[in-house]
Amino acid sequence: MGKEILYQKSVKEILGNAIIDRRTLIAILVIAILWRVGISLNGEIALWESICSGIALFILGWALFAYIYLMSRELKGWLELNKIYHWIAVSIAAINVYVIVYYGMRWHELGGAIEATVPLDFLFRNIRFMMLVIFYCVVIWLTRYLRRVHGDYQIIFRGAPEILEKAWERP
Repeated sequence: MGKEILYQKSVKEILGNAIIDRRTLIAILVIAILWRVGISLNGEIALWESICSGIALFILGWALFAYIYLMSRELKGWLELNKIYHWIAVSIAAINVYVIVYYGMRWHELGGAIEATVPLDFLFRNIRFMMLVIFYCVVIWLTRYLRRVHGDYQIIFRGAPEILEKAWERP
């Protein structure tokens, strides 16, 4: 019976579990740290390095938005959890728009436009990049709990009506 259940998992479930896995999130953080350390060694960030950073954040952010939005579409019948998913997706979309605006302005500056920079701007850029990566990783990590809530909801309200009856009985 256990093997039959294993084979019935969809590719989406397997991929979703792999993304939410702690090792994957640690790998994302380590790669981001090594990337920023590597491009920060010479004290300047070239246009191509900024483009790589921006595109990586863009892909990570919008993939996460799509993942959470699609998870919300799977919910049928539980409006509260659906709203939680939708507002998380809206929040991620807002952060993603910030990433687009920031990197658009940054690429314009690196492309030759003259703009004033603040002291320690180089340090703030690295911190900003890492905070965005950490934010995305935390949201990915928290989606595992949203999936559990949805699974518990399905077990209680659809899979085991006797559990629901016992829960509503008065002692």
